[in-house]
Amino acid sequence: MAPSGVIAPSCIYACTRFRVRRTKLLPREDYLRVMRMSIPEIVAYFGRQEEYSQEIAELVHEFSGAQLIEEAVNRSLAWSFQHAMAIAPGDLRTLTGEYLNRWDIANIMAILRGTTHDVPQRQIRDLLIPAGELDSALLDRLLGLATCGEVLEELRGWRLYPVLAEYYRICGERGVFARIENELYKHYYAGLLGLAASGCSGCQELIAYLRFEIDITNMKNLLRLRCAEEACDITAIDRTMVPGGRIPIDLFRRLFGIETEGEFVSIFLQTDIVPVLTRAVRELREDPDFSSSDAAELVWQRWHQHRRPIHEVEMAVTRIRLRELESLSRRHPFSVLPVLAYLERKKYEVANLRAIARGKAFGLPSERIWQYIVL
Repeated sequence: MAPSGVIAPSCIYACTRFRVRRTKLLPREDYLRVMRMSIPEIVAYFGRQEEYSQEIAELVHEFSGAQLIEEAVNRSLAWSFQHAMAIAPGDLRTLTGEYLNRWDIANIMAILRGTTHDVPQRQIRDLLIPAGELDSALLDRLLGLATCGEVLEELRGWRLYPVLAEYYRICGERGVFARIENELYKHYYAGLLGLAASGCSGCQELIAYLRFEIDITNMKNLLRLRCAEEACDITAIDRTMVPGGRIPIDLFRRLFGIETEGEFVSIFLQTDIVPVLTRAVRELREDPDFSSSDAAELVWQRWHQHRRPIHEVEMAVTRIRLRELESLSRRHPFSVLPVLAYLERKKYEVANLRAIARGKAFGLPSERIWQYIVL
């Protein structure tokens, strides 16, 4: 172990490698080039790219067209996550592993929902990324099970199984999967924040970023509760909100019950989300005069109409979130932040390429597909 205040050479080496890998992600001009291609041309193009050539070569005899692209980029993403765990040393590896455990939750929820609603195994498998503690072998076993209860039973050894256990007998009931997912993410963030608070290089900055991420998640959840088909009471806020963010949950409770524009805007302007939203919409609309009050009124209009947030705005907020993470990683170049900045960008690169493949398969115009691209 390196003395206190001294950065270990292994940490410097790992963080430098992740910064180099960040430079190999697709730049904007490559996306514009791919958008002009047909699906066979995209396959040929990525067959020549270092990041995806091996995956294309290995899968080309099993898949074709858009599905080949999706399978290849998914496999590349899983490899990137596994490679991160292989080269990150010490605290870096521990924090990276804890951060990647969010994929366990995504995978389990996809399997539970798919099994309960008789979704074909191939469609469920397309959603799975073995990046956390639950490896490919276990995920394949879970896919082969016939019922939600059998899946939960097989997960007895998982660290978050106690969260699942209380839902064992009501698995599949209306709304239960949303409650399971909420509880899993509450425990996930609590564990990650607790670990980060134990002290390491960049840990305080990581906590700041996680709290920022929680605030955005909570605001999205609040807006989705508001526009749900069925009305819900204030207890739904307590079940849904993730503790640990900068914005007190009590403020979300107050927002939930507001029906007048003046009061809503006044309280919303007190949140730390407003500057992020303002910046996101200002860039999206290329309007330098778009203000915090404009942002609050924009949210109010959707809120008052019980409508979901505008998709393009959600995507713009995601772009700001990623830039915030990258900015932190540059200020703390030998911490876990450069690792997470690369992994998040890689995740969205794969999501972008999947969106392009699916969009072209369905014959969507390029401008429509571009709305789903995060750069």
